[in-house]
Amino acid sequence: PEYYAPFNLKAPPLKKLPLFKRLVKNTRLQRKYKQGNNIPLSYLKPINVNTSAKILDVGCGNGVLICKLFNQGFSYVEGIDKFLPHEINYGNGVKVQKRELDELKAEHYDLVMLHHVLEHIDEQVETLMQCHRLLKKDGHLLIRIPILGEVYKIYGEKWVQLDAPRHLVLHTIKSMEILANKTGFKIQQTIFDSSDFQFLGSELYKRGIPLYDAISHKPNDFVNFFTKDEIASFEKRANKLNEMRTGDQAMFYLEKANQAI
Repeated sequence: PEYYAPFNLKAPPLKKLPLFKRLVKNTRLQRKYKQGNNIPLSYLKPINVNTSAKILDVGCGNGVLICKLFNQGFSYVEGIDKFLPHEINYGNGVKVQKRELDELKAEHYDLVMLHHVLEHIDEQVETLMQCHRLLKKDGHLLIRIPILGEVYKIYGEKWVQLDAPRHLVLHTIKSMEILANKTGFKIQQTIFDSSDFQFLGSELYKRGIPLYDAISHKPNDFVNFFTKDEIASFEKRANKLNEMRTGDQAMFYLEKANQAI
C-alpha cells in the first residue's frame, strides 16, 4: 500500500559540505566512525568505507539513506527501486532510478547495499549474481535481513518479521552461507542488529492488534500498549540476543571470493 514505510519516508534536504570540510572529509569520517553514534555510518563502519566510494542502494524506496550518506560527505551515492512510480532526482548527482539490477554497469560499485530487501525477492541466486557482476574486484555487498532465530521459535506465525506475503524468503545463518557460496561471495562479517521491535510487534500480533491503525494508516505507537518497564525489558532482551548471535535480524558483509559454485 501507499503508506508502506519505504515509500512514505521523507528524505532530508541535501547539504553539500563547505570546501574546507570537503578537503578533509575522510578525516572527519574516521572521527565519526570512532564516535559510533551515527546510524547511517554504523552500517559502513565495519568495512571502513571511505567518502570516495561508489555506493548503490538497491530497493531504497524514496532514497532516504543515500541522502543521509551524501550529507555525511559521500559524493557518489545512488539508488534503484523498481517499484517507484518515477525517478527521483535530488540534485548533486543523487538519484533514485526506477531500474533493475541487470540494467546497470558491471564492476562499477565499491559497495552495493540491500537493506531489508532480499527477503522480498524470490530470485535469490540471480539477485546476488547480479550484485557480484556490479561490484569491483575488491567491492563489498551489505545485506540486512530478518533471521529465523529464537523469537520465531517463541512466536511462530505471530513473529512480526514473518510479514507474509511481503517476505518471500527468510534466511538462517547457514542458508546465507550457502547462498553466498553459490554466487561467488564469502561472508566476511556478520553483525546482529535486532531491536525491541521483534518483541513489541510480535506481542501486538499476539493480541490481534495490527502495526498500522486501520483508519489513519499510521503506525500504532507502542507506548499506548506497553509500559516503560516492559519496553525497557524488551530492549534488554534484544541486546542479549544480539550478543548471543540469535537475534531476529543481522547485517551480512560479503566480499567477492571467486566464481559461483
